[in-house]
Amino acid sequence: MSADADLSTQTGLAALVDWYVTIGVDIAIDEAPHDRFAESAAPPSGRAAAPPPVAAPARRAEPPARETRSPRPAAPVFTEEAARAAREAASEARTIDELQELLAGFDGCALKSTAGHFLFSAGTRGAALMVLDFAPGEEEERGGEAFVGPEARLLDNMLRAIGRDRSGAYLAYATPWRPPGARELNPAEVAALNPFLRRHVQLAAPRALLILGDFAARAALGSPDVARYRNGWFDYDHGGGTTRALLAPPLASLLRTPVLKRRAWRNLRAAAAALG
Repeated sequence: MSADADLSTQTGLAALVDWYVTIGVDIAIDEAPHDRFAESAAPPSGRAAAPPPVAAPARRAEPPARETRSPRPAAPVFTEEAARAAREAASEARTIDELQELLAGFDGCALKSTAGHFLFSAGTRGAALMVLDFAPGEEEERGGEAFVGPEARLLDNMLRAIGRDRSGAYLAYATPWRPPGARELNPAEVAALNPFLRRHVQLAAPRALLILGDFAARAALGSPDVARYRNGWFDYDHGGGTTRALLAPPLASLLRTPVLKRRAWRNLRAAAAALG
């Protein structure tokens, strides 16, 4: 028999077996007939066979002892619990340095356990203009330095266009821990970070706040509804008063969609005019 014929026969037999299984055939037959109904109805003869012994589960070898670090406390499960813990921690800060230290040690946000770095801010603290970006980018996450990637370089160009640079602007993140895949913050994460954001703006005390993108705005405002803030200046309530704020397109969108730069340019010119 040729190899092709043998393969064809094997394939046909496999198909036949599959068909038998499909129609319910589950036992083989022989030459002598069997009355399966009688067999199943007949009383058992003699003493029932003892069930086969069950083997004891094999004992797993104990791994060698090794030194382990204490697990990090779990983030609060409930949104209000996260918000309450964050409010208590943020309220203790009297300076931006203290706030940075308190946030770095805060275990109420689950992003702390997934991000590679804690990146807080750049630029000049106390500057009249504060820029709030959403989160560190890929380059920042790899290198561990805030505001150094392509989006930050675009921001530098934007500041130069209105006659400013980092010596005249304070740059901060809505979340110092980059979310996996740069996704938006979930409600529990917003609740955990919002009190720190408000306190951050309060301590920075800028004359104008430029918020970059809806993700950053939702984190800073603690609300999913930010569309109404895109039309011009609004008062950002940081808990100790208000700061004039503008909502501009996110830097990543400006890189992908240059047509959005027109709106960003309007925001920049408005901020420059307000600062004098």
